[in-house]
Amino acid sequence: MTVARMLFLCLTLAMLGLALRAEAGGRVYTANMESGTISVVDPDSMKVIATIDPLGHRTHGLLLSPDQSKLFATNMHNGTLAVVDIASGEVIGIIPTGKMAHSAAVTPDGKQVWVVNGAEEFLTVVDVSLLKVVGRVSLGQIIGAGYIRFSPDGMRAFVTRPTLGAVSVIDVPTKRVVATVEVGKRPTFIQVTSDGRRIWGTDTGGDEIYAIDITNNTLLGKLTVGRGPNHLAIVGNTLYVTLGGTNEVAVVGDANGQVSVRGRIKVGGSPSGIWPSPDGKRLYVAGEGTNDLHVIDIALQKVVGTVPVGRRPVAVVTAR
Repeated sequence: MTVARMLFLCLTLAMLGLALRAEAGGRVYTANMESGTISVVDPDSMKVIATIDPLGHRTHGLLLSPDQSKLFATNMHNGTLAVVDIASGEVIGIIPTGKMAHSAAVTPDGKQVWVVNGAEEFLTVVDVSLLKVVGRVSLGQIIGAGYIRFSPDGMRAFVTRPTLGAVSVIDVPTKRVVATVEVGKRPTFIQVTSDGRRIWGTDTGGDEIYAIDITNNTLLGKLTVGRGPNHLAIVGNTLYVTLGGTNEVAVVGDANGQVSVRGRIKVGGSPSGIWPSPDGKRLYVAGEGTNDLHVIDIALQKVVGTVPVGRRPVAVVTAR
């Protein structure tokens, strides 16, 4: 890593404390890709208490509405967005969005869900109250996108473009791409800090994490973390990155003035999605290769429990 990049990381890791935090969670949800289901886990008993079924083969992305009344799940096989009522656990809508619906994000006001279609040249805009498609956002002529996040004020959206090795920046009011930031070989997952100034993302193809200053859409720096970085979570001043290539969670932090991988937590095969508990004491990790939800005690830096869920869990979220 270059001196400039190290300096960047030392200066900006302090911003982790401002990063997007998990919602309060009395339940943990996993999207199970092969089962086509969502497992509902009680974090206290560490048991599955319900299964939402069927959603269809290759259920993939998972997200909550801001008021936590609805759960949304994308389905790559059917090209749909499923809408689940949290209170009843019932599927209240299945909306066709496009080929290989991979992930989605809800606008901060909760009115729309933007769906990333992995085999299309556009994002699909879904109206939450109407439960129907109300528009598209063109990404240009290059097919392929990974994950999407909105700025806290809802004015910009950020989409990873694995085929371009870049992140596209979208002006939400006009629904137009206004910038493209090159970040690496195959960017996958991203998260936006709560102050709306930084993006942290994983470059699965380059075995790195990276950061973007979204006030001027520039790449700030990169750090090698290990083979196959997938999803990431931020807890306080520490970044946790799932590594599918080594079956670990990399712990990234600032020690003695230098940002580095401070530790590695062994988990089951092919860890994918990761989400912190509301109190910041636990991490929930989807074990895609072991069909489990792994529970990590952050203070102990080790797995303290596993919960069998559906086949190939790939995403995790928590809700009150």
